Amino acid sequence: MKVKKYPIKLLLLFFRLTILAIDSQANDLNSTTDDPYKLLHIIPNPDGSITRMKQYYPTVPPNTSTSLAFSRDVPLNTDKKTWIRLYLPNNESKPVTTRPSLPIVVFSHGGGFIILSTASPTFNSFLSNTASKLRVLVVSIEYRLAPEHRLPAAYDDVLEALHWVKDKKDDWVKNYADVSKCIVMGESAGGNIAYMVGLRASLLVRELNPLIIKGLVLVQPFFGGLNRTGSELRKPASVGLPLVITDLMWNLSLPLGVNRNHPYCNPIIEGGSKMLDKIKELGWRVAIAVYDGDRLFDKQMKVFEFLKQRGVDVIGNFSKGGYHGVFVKEADISEKLFEFMRIVFSSDFAY
Repeated sequence: MKVKKYPIKLLLLFFRLTILAIDSQANDLNSTTDDPYKLLHIIPNPDGSITRMKQYYPTVPPNTSTSLAFSRDVPLNTDKKTWIRLYLPNNESKPVTTRPSLPIVVFSHGGGFIILSTASPTFNSFLSNTASKLRVLVVSIEYRLAPEHRLPAAYDDVLEALHWVKDKKDDWVKNYADVSKCIVMGESAGGNIAYMVGLRASLLVRELNPLIIKGLVLVQPFFGGLNRTGSELRKPASVGLPLVITDLMWNLSLPLGVNRNHPYCNPIIEGGSKMLDKIKELGWRVAIAVYDGDRLFDKQMKVFEFLKQRGVDVIGNFSKGGYHGVFVKEADISEKLFEFMRIVFSSDFAY
């Protein structure tokens, strides 16, 4: 067979063009996937704040007419510009007015402490379902975001919300809720908040009376650390949570001058909090719901095993597949979460 020969100059030109094309593709890829600010549609400002592009972060108003749950917004702290969205179940076959003893779920939304809102469409829909399916009054907190308000600002705001519930300042809390049956719950960064607020609230039992916390629900909680886990390093799934994003979220939300081995990020560092002994003493149940398709899965499992070793009454719901955020984004998966909560807190949720 006769092999066709090409001039050396032509071959060199071909190789150069190929390398340029590869470099160009790599640069394009890096510009869109390696810049966490672009991925999150946020812009850093010279004063350390960030601009969140509004078109990517829509919000929806409260529900005044719905088959699932009514909702409305009430102020929490006007000086801090924090507020609460309440969700009251609406079930035509069981009018809520005939049952003025709904358990309370105090909820914190996700978003890596730096983005999203309790009024984001996904959370609004999820919480309407939560109120309806679990027959609870949901108290969802619009806490302050980082980097404008770094941690522990979000923890402070949710703890303040527990005092707000305790004082029964709102008619819905006063007329429909049983403050002796309270669950502190959160998803992603909100799961981190629920955990940290739970630790602090365990020392405030007398101050929070008659509010009684029965336990915590951590939905794919946002934890981390300096040492990468296997699930963090694996090839990203179709719906992933890139390390450049999680690293940026921690960099913008942790107190200045600390790293990811701070207890806010890594709750098992140096043996964890002494307040876990108080949670154990109080008999609170800690429910953790995770999917192994989540890049944070290994750290979540380490926290679960750690709590177990510390003697905390911890119950896990571990599922195959999924991705970070699946519990709030897919209604059928949300239903599995609700069923898990019914089982864990069967004595507090009456049906």
